[in-house]
Amino acid sequence: MHTTQVAGVSRMPRLTFLAGLVPAAAVYIGAFVGLGAAFGRPILRLIHEAEHQVLIAIALILALVLAFLLTRAPVRRAIVSLEAAGWTGPLKFNLDSIGLVLVLASLGLNFAGRAIAVTFHLPLFLDSIGTVLAGIVAGPWVGGSVGFISNLVSSNTIDPVAAPYGIVSFAVGFAAGLSRYLNWQKRLSGWISLWLVCSVIGAVVSTPLNFLMSGGHSNVGSGDAVYAALNGAHLPRILAAFIGEAAVDLPDKLITVVAALLIAQGLPEPRTTSAPMGLDLGEAFTFVNRSPGWWRKLLAAAICLLFIWLVVPYLILVGYIIQIARHVRADGRGLPPWDRLGPNIRDGFKVVVLIFTWWIPSALLSIPGAIVEAATSEGSKQALGGSIAAGAGLLAGVGSVWGLAVLLIEAAILSQYLERGFWAALNVPAVIRRLRVNLGLSIVVGALVVVLSSIGILGLAAVVVGVLITFPYASFIGAYLVGRYARLTDRPVPPTLTLPHKGGGKLARQP
Repeated sequence: MHTTQVAGVSRMPRLTFLAGLVPAAAVYIGAFVGLGAAFGRPILRLIHEAEHQVLIAIALILALVLAFLLTRAPVRRAIVSLEAAGWTGPLKFNLDSIGLVLVLASLGLNFAGRAIAVTFHLPLFLDSIGTVLAGIVAGPWVGGSVGFISNLVSSNTIDPVAAPYGIVSFAVGFAAGLSRYLNWQKRLSGWISLWLVCSVIGAVVSTPLNFLMSGGHSNVGSGDAVYAALNGAHLPRILAAFIGEAAVDLPDKLITVVAALLIAQGLPEPRTTSAPMGLDLGEAFTFVNRSPGWWRKLLAAAICLLFIWLVVPYLILVGYIIQIARHVRADGRGLPPWDRLGPNIRDGFKVVVLIFTWWIPSALLSIPGAIVEAATSEGSKQALGGSIAAGAGLLAGVGSVWGLAVLLIEAAILSQYLERGFWAALNVPAVIRRLRVNLGLSIVVGALVVVLSSIGILGLAAVVVGVLITFPYASFIGAYLVGRYARLTDRPVPPTLTLPHKGGGKLARQP
């Protein structure tokens, strides 16, 4: 009918109108008659569902266009601000940017908030206040690292599924840190922008993880109710899950951002030095592919990983990673050549034994818990007694925290090995001294090494062969970070004093 009206208004010739209408009508009728004959009445339901999905797709496109138009000007201003501050700013970590109190307070805020939400079954997460605070005060890398570590701690204590969501916390903390370069903390519009950015990041990154972990559920009552309602309304599952997650993230991140910014407003201004030393993380992520013949060296590492079951290739790979760290510690550039197979095997063996030794307390503390778990029958558990089971669980928790700590201080342990050898890497006071040289640097490097290991293993989840590339590449970046960390935290060489000698010469000695 509408076609006829348009043709009449436009004064289309009748023959032209019929020449177009008759074939189109024939195709339309033939198509639907054929579908009806082939599939019967169910085809009508499929057609209606298709129309529903098309309408949803159109609505999404319109929403994206509207969001683009609304955010175009703020994004342009943000880009201009980052250009004015220098694009390399967010990729550099200044060694004078954080203190012990801030780190502990941020971790404590995250842990306490999550514990409150879990204990009282609140429809919120409350696990990012410290993350956003650390990002605002100390920058993107510290904020992201604090968030990632908080999730690892929670996964070993109050929230067993928190570890995979560490990437969400890292992204939120990193975004909060970037807001420093935009001065969002100094104006109301910036507060609103930070809230919306953190909410969107949380919802976007969490949604695929929700599908992997719990079939799209956020495991928060209000969010799951929204997801179930939208799913029942035949909305696409991915969209329903995103909206359900956003229904939790919006109020949660509002509380998070407001609380973090209010705390940050009360903190004293950090002291800055005229020429602060720093760690260029941009260099870490690009030095591999800027090395001559890097793809051949990466291929050699992939071959070692492919034959890891023979043990010796694994030791060679670990030794080469240590060789990279030693090369970077000596201020070398690029990847070193594969020309030290014997020393690399020795280094690989020593490092494997070294890390295993540091993990022994964690294994020992978990033994009582394993014994209790082995008592599967109810009678056996009652015979053991509730206090024994509780004590075993406590020891297992301490063991898990110890294992997590070893992961995070691995850079300091390996730095001790690079400087003074195997036994120095087992010297706990020396490792602690190195950690205390710059706590922020230790946290950032430790968290990034764990993140890089996780990213490397993700190649196995995506494509089995992919891990042969992603794991060595991520390991090379981690080795660079360890080498730079070792160089920045090594003890300074004491100056040489010269004393007069009786014969007229000078005698040199160390003080």
